[in-house]
Amino acid sequence: MAVYTVGDIQGCYKPLQTLLKKVKFNPEKDVLWCCGDMVNRGPDSLKVLRFLKSLGDACVCVLGNHDIQLLAYYAGGKSFAGDTLDEVIQAKDADELIEWLRHKPLLHRDKALGWTMVHAGLSPLWGLKKAKKRAKKVEKVLQADGWKDFCVSLQTKDFALVEPNDKTEKLSFSVSVFSRTRFCSDKGVFDWHQKTADAKDKHVAPWFEHVDAKWKKKTRVVFGHWAAKGLVQTEHILGLDTGCVWGGSLTIAKLDKQGSTTTESIVCPS
Repeated sequence: MAVYTVGDIQGCYKPLQTLLKKVKFNPEKDVLWCCGDMVNRGPDSLKVLRFLKSLGDACVCVLGNHDIQLLAYYAGGKSFAGDTLDEVIQAKDADELIEWLRHKPLLHRDKALGWTMVHAGLSPLWGLKKAKKRAKKVEKVLQADGWKDFCVSLQTKDFALVEPNDKTEKLSFSVSVFSRTRFCSDKGVFDWHQKTADAKDKHVAPWFEHVDAKWKKKTRVVFGHWAAKGLVQTEHILGLDTGCVWGGSLTIAKLDKQGSTTTESIVCPS
């Protein structure tokens, strides 16, 4: 069995299929990990969701910020400029797809493989145990009856820069860490606005560069979200968002428990 993990698909169905054929992905014996942002901005979000859902246990997905935006929009929230989610909302199987999506985790951990998958990042103040706890609390809300109000509230949220004490605020902060993180300080102060590859503020750095980040003691992390950063490979992390929907490429990696990875990319058609 091989474990493959793919970066932000964002509705780019054809490049995904081409890439899976390139690595000879076989759902009968292989598993595909999706780093979130399966939908939005690209042309075929509906096809992507239907395909990933059809893979059953051969596909493991975590939620990204665009996936959460789809949940919020379906729940009665607003659409933003550039969104391409109407086709999903209007589909005959929209209810089934949304149910499938809102039961996806924010964090996936494979202890035997030694890898953890999130969409965007982790706080340097979180060990793996705390990160899993924070993810489970949010997932419980997303899978409960009041999920719609919670998702809509995230659309207008001014996320805290540091982890708050209030339980409701803590949930929103956790969502932002898992789905929006790029830069933060080693003290866990986050900058939610910078999207460039390099920090403009000397007080912050990419979340994975903090030497004493607590999660580094227990796991390696694969993530997406950061198209400006592109492919990133270090001892502890693998970043796979290579900007497919922006005219870049879609990248897939084969993971192993020794920590080594092999990657394949396909340049997306204009």
